[in-house]
Amino acid sequence: MDNNITLLKIDDKNIFSYKVKLLQSLTFHPDMNRATRERGLLEEIIKLTQKNKTILYLLKNNTEILGLIALSASSVDDIPVVQVDYLFVDFRYRKIIIEDIKNTVSKYLLLFAVNVSENIKQTIGVKYLALYPDAQSDTLIYHYKEMGFNVLNKYWLVIKLK
Repeated sequence: MDNNITLLKIDDKNIFSYKVKLLQSLTFHPDMNRATRERGLLEEIIKLTQKNKTILYLLKNNTEILGLIALSASSVDDIPVVQVDYLFVDFRYRKIIIEDIKNTVSKYLLLFAVNVSENIKQTIGVKYLALYPDAQSDTLIYHYKEMGFNVLNKYWLVIKLK
């Protein structure tokens, strides 16, 4: 890969120019049920971005989208958090270390989210970066725990901000 990795912020002002590209250019899971679920979640995130309820960040290599993460402010059990609304990695890049970022796409995007959250914590009261593993998948929960997330309650995983 060329060293043209960029992180692009998508919000309510520019989501319309990316909507079709996101839905047409990403490679979803080969299993039809999982692909339908992933696409449906992406469509919902696009709607939330249009309504200015989440901010979407695309990780790109030149014009190719490697993955994305959507972040918003929320609360879990009355605890203020930065919430990961959606984390998606193009199927072709899952579990692959990308040389230019020296990490997997998912880990890179989560490290970015932690950094953003810690910066936000300097301005407003948030305690954690939180995420809800899709369908409470044991595989995802294990994956996120390996990245440093801890169980907050029955549904949510968190990383305590510094």
